[in-house]
Amino acid sequence: MVDYYSVLGVPKDADQESIKKAYRELALKYHPDRNKSKEAEEKFKQINEAYAVLGDQEKRKQYDADGPEGFSRRYTTDDIFRGSNIQDLLKDMGINFGFGGDDIFSQMFGGGQQGGEVGGSILYRLDISLLESARGASKEIEIKHIKECDRCGGSGGEPGAKVLKCPECGGSGSVTVVRESFFGRIQTTTTCNRCSGTGRVYERKCRVCSGKGGVVATEKVQVKIPAGISSGTRLKLRGMGDFGRDGSGDLYIEIREREDAELKREGYNIIANAKVPFYTAILGGKARVPSLEGPKEVDIPQGTAPGSRLVMKGWGIKHFNSGGIGDEIVIVNVEFPKSMTQTERNLIEEFRKGREGEPSQRGGRRFGVF
Repeated sequence: MVDYYSVLGVPKDADQESIKKAYRELALKYHPDRNKSKEAEEKFKQINEAYAVLGDQEKRKQYDADGPEGFSRRYTTDDIFRGSNIQDLLKDMGINFGFGGDDIFSQMFGGGQQGGEVGGSILYRLDISLLESARGASKEIEIKHIKECDRCGGSGGEPGAKVLKCPECGGSGSVTVVRESFFGRIQTTTTCNRCSGTGRVYERKCRVCSGKGGVVATEKVQVKIPAGISSGTRLKLRGMGDFGRDGSGDLYIEIREREDAELKREGYNIIANAKVPFYTAILGGKARVPSLEGPKEVDIPQGTAPGSRLVMKGWGIKHFNSGGIGDEIVIVNVEFPKSMTQTERNLIEEFRKGREGEPSQRGGRRFGVF
């Protein structure tokens, strides 16, 4: 797995200006129209991908948290370059992409060939509760995607129709286009749109899918939510995206955890507030607190101060893809009465006088002659 810091040659604590400077130097050095070496184009792609992540503070933060392998599982190439300012930066450097109707991604990463035979991926955002993210769950979702046509089996031809050589590409499956750009004449070979690269067409198109091989359908999908998952994590269901003759795209499930009315998540720990009467805080006793499994009783030690934090071991969230489990932190909120009966006031007064009468509390006895 490629490390983006190593690609740009910067330390992990490098500031944004240092990252940008390193990128500019490497982009000028390895641009394929300036560097004709064999590895220049691949190196140029890596440089741009690295900067698209490390040059964006939010993406960089996620990359540092997940590591190279975890980040690559969660983010596609489209995700990485979404919102990137690379094109503007390259223009400032005198490297101008945009002539002839193509943008930076179609020239560097083949983005202009998305009408090919590999189906597109789909992103579905799934809202789940804190309990579902903590303990795991199974959810049924409904997606709208392009699925293989049942009538033609994805071929695009009417059953029984003859197969003919594609008149557009002459059966080669590809067409060559020559165009003028800022860097001179560029020759590009692309997949034939007429036959989608197969080199053949059917005498009659499928009457259900009109020759596309796929039809729009709404289907239900069962999604297994792993315990310990957090907001922003993406699960990938391979082959569940849009149909393509050379392979279907993937379905990405982005998890969004709903806020809980009583519990707050902090990593794998949860935070709960316990309302404790002042007399229980003084004398000790029991208090009911919310938890992932519903209300539970906890012991309140004698003399518990307001704001004390009690740790309930193992009451928290299971660690994602590991066997650990977090804790529940109970914050004690001591409640005092706004009004009291005369009897209650008398009792408190007696308590106060008793405490003030203790030798350790008397100012005169503690400081002698003063």
